[in-house]
Amino acid sequence: MTVETPEYEVLKHDGSFELRRYSGYLTASVNVSARDHDQAMNAGFTPLADYIFGNNHVAGRISMTAPVTAGRACCQKIPMTAPVTVQQTEDEYVVSFAMPADYSLETLPRPNNTLVSIDSVDAHLAAVARFSGAASESKAAQVRARLESWIAEQGLVAVGEPILAQYDPPWKPGFVRRNEIMIVVADD
Repeated sequence: MTVETPEYEVLKHDGSFELRRYSGYLTASVNVSARDHDQAMNAGFTPLADYIFGNNHVAGRISMTAPVTAGRACCQKIPMTAPVTVQQTEDEYVVSFAMPADYSLETLPRPNNTLVSIDSVDAHLAAVARFSGAASESKAAQVRARLESWIAEQGLVAVGEPILAQYDPPWKPGFVRRNEIMIVVADD
């Protein structure tokens, strides 16, 4: 079974690193308070799954997509949008599901849960590092450090904070799980 992911073009491939140009897409997101990424994913997954399984204004199911992403709410920057300033503490995360490409903002069912928001992510450029195994905080931090070094080596400029993307269910064996750290970079 193939699960839909946001559309992108690989501009550069270098081992586990890629420079990608993403097309725009929609996300369903929730802000959660959590002490770490794992707790944030657990807290955020349920209301998002509830939304796509029918807790929306048309009581319709929405196909599951990948990845499920999480990043610190204090640091999230969606490219090409009007500036918004928000004060957040370090325990705030945004957990998001990418929505299927056949929906638009007008056709995507509205969530019944007011904690779930629908956002449009404009086309953007991102540096990405792929890794397998459990997406623990320590493993993600190691991969993030390597990606930040690669970004600097390539002469790219990060304009977003790291986002952890997970593509597989937790019961899938770690050695075949697909995880990524993504950082939006300046698009000259």
